Amino acid sequence: MRGRPRRFVLVKDCAIIADEWTLVGEGPARPGLIAPLDAWFDAPDGAGVWVDGSAEVEEVAPRVLGAPVVAVHFPAFADGRGLSFGRLLRERYGYGGELRAFGEIVPDLTEYMHRCGFDAFVLADRRQAEVAIACIQRMSDHYQGSFRQPRPPYLRTAVCA
Repeated sequence: MRGRPRRFVLVKDCAIIADEWTLVGEGPARPGLIAPLDAWFDAPDGAGVWVDGSAEVEEVAPRVLGAPVVAVHFPAFADGRGLSFGRLLRERYGYGGELRAFGEIVPDLTEYMHRCGFDAFVLADRRQAEVAIACIQRMSDHYQGSFRQPRPPYLRTAVCA
């Protein structure tokens, strides 16, 4: 349907919730909006920022650590640069706000995104959101360490003396 805005579904912390934020393609940034990085630098408190997954985390992180939400754009489902950006932002720079993935988000890959530190996902519809939640919850533990559980199982197992 032409002229009607496309509705997306937000999954945050493994639940479908109403999105309190509005993502905009250009500035100025204001509270309640997620604005592009170039429009966000002079943003008032309460404004979110979005960055492209190809951005260099070393250049961006020091400037966005105070944002309540950092949304990372994934331009294609096969582009994993945003995963690295998210994990580095969490682990190296200690970002503690909402880390949101948007763009070409494939529900089957949200488990990996979640393990890298993403806690919110913008998906095309409710069915995709339900699949994403199921994918995130399908494994109770993983062999490899991640942002969510840095220590792999073999390092968490008690050794009998």
